[in-house]
Amino acid sequence: MRTRQRTVSAPPAKGGRRGARTYGLAATAAVAALAAGCAGTAHTSASPARPPASLSASMPTGMRMPAGQAAGPSASALMVCSPEIRKDVTNILAPSRAPTTTTTWTGHLFTCTYHLPTGRLVLSVEESPDTATATAYFDALRTHLGHTTALTAAQALGNPGYESADGTVVVLKDGKTLRVDATALPAASGPHQLSRADLAYEVASDILGCWNE
Repeated sequence: MRTRQRTVSAPPAKGGRRGARTYGLAATAAVAALAAGCAGTAHTSASPARPPASLSASMPTGMRMPAGQAAGPSASALMVCSPEIRKDVTNILAPSRAPTTTTTWTGHLFTCTYHLPTGRLVLSVEESPDTATATAYFDALRTHLGHTTALTAAQALGNPGYESADGTVVVLKDGKTLRVDATALPAASGPHQLSRADLAYEVASDILGCWNE
């Protein structure tokens, strides 16, 4: 199993946010640092939030959501496309231009795609109605991805999770399945030449830190 024990320096974030990113198993310290970085973001909740404007605008007047589709993604799901996570992605990769994002909301799946100069980074959250459905989705996705490696409880901040060597990290928390897909990016990205897998893990851990706040 691949271990993350190195410490890399990242460009200092605006507002004095943490200036280094540590890849390791010190979960308690990681949660504390991430919680501090999430200050000012919307409080997460399980209640549905208003769908992004781009989703509402795409539906013809008078058309209703398909049967079985929730009214909109929760605040927790929307966080993957929030200014905080967008800032994290920008700080990690230091792209030549700030990424733009597009979103979709289909069934119970909210997807936020970051369009970077070097490719796409896709973040998604499946919001399941109950624990059994969430576990079934989480397990089915693992089968679909093929060979994966389980994350330790510390790496996943106390949640079940797994990763693929080609750059996908999946974590299940409170009925929500978070998927970070960096497979469309170069083999090494950003000023620290992060692998796809390490990039996906870093972004996933930032999101989990905000969810744990």
